[in-house]
Amino acid sequence: MAENLVSQAVKYALKHAKGRESQTVTRDDLLFGILQAIARFEIVKIGPLLIDFEEIKENSENHVNSIDNIKVTYSSKTSAVFDKAASVARQDNSSTVEIVHLLASFSNEDNELMVNLKKKYNISSMTWRSALLQFESTAFEEIRSSSRNMHRKKYIDGFEQKQLFSPDEAAVFLGLHTQTIRGYIRTGKLPALRLAGERALRIQRKDLITLLEPYNPENT
Repeated sequence: MAENLVSQAVKYALKHAKGRESQTVTRDDLLFGILQAIARFEIVKIGPLLIDFEEIKENSENHVNSIDNIKVTYSSKTSAVFDKAASVARQDNSSTVEIVHLLASFSNEDNELMVNLKKKYNISSMTWRSALLQFESTAFEEIRSSSRNMHRKKYIDGFEQKQLFSPDEAAVFLGLHTQTIRGYIRTGKLPALRLAGERALRIQRKDLITLLEPYNPENT
C-alpha cells in the first residue's frame, strides 16, 4: 500500500540520519529515504526519469550500521516538506499523503541531494513534476485508490463526536502528515496523553483546535 511506502521512506530516512550519527533528520535524509523506498534493482524510475540509486548510496554519508540509541528529530525544513506534501495531497483530492506527494514537495527544494539530481539528470522543477504525473498514473494508481478508500473508512467516520485522537487521526483531522503531528508532540507544541502502562498516545480535540488561529490577510 502507498502508506507503507511512506512509512518505509521515513524509516530509511531515520536510519540514514542515525548512520551519520546525527540527531536531526534533514531534507537530504528524507529524500534519500524516499528514493530508497521506491528503488528497484538500485534504479529509481519516475516516469521517463531513471536515477541510479546505487550512485546516490555511494556518494552518501550513510554508514552501514545505524546507531539505534540515537534519538532524532526533524529539522524545521524537513517538517516543512511534510506540511507541503500534505498540502499537495489536499490539492490532489487525496485524504492521505502518498509517496508521490512527498516527491512533488521536493520540486522546488534547494537541499544538496535535490540540487545534485537536477544538475546530473538535467531536471527542472517542471520536468520533475511532469515525470511524477506518469509515475502516479502507472505503478501506483491501484494502490492510491485502495489507500484512499481505506483511509476514509478508518478515520473520517465519527470525527464530529470524537474527543480523543491517535496521532494518525489527528493528522487527518488537521490535514497534516503524521510525522508533523509527532514532531509537534516531541517539541511540546501539542500536548498529548499516554494510555496508562502503554506507549499509545492520544491527543484531546481541544488541544488540536488550539493549533488553529484566525487567518489575517494583512500578515501574509
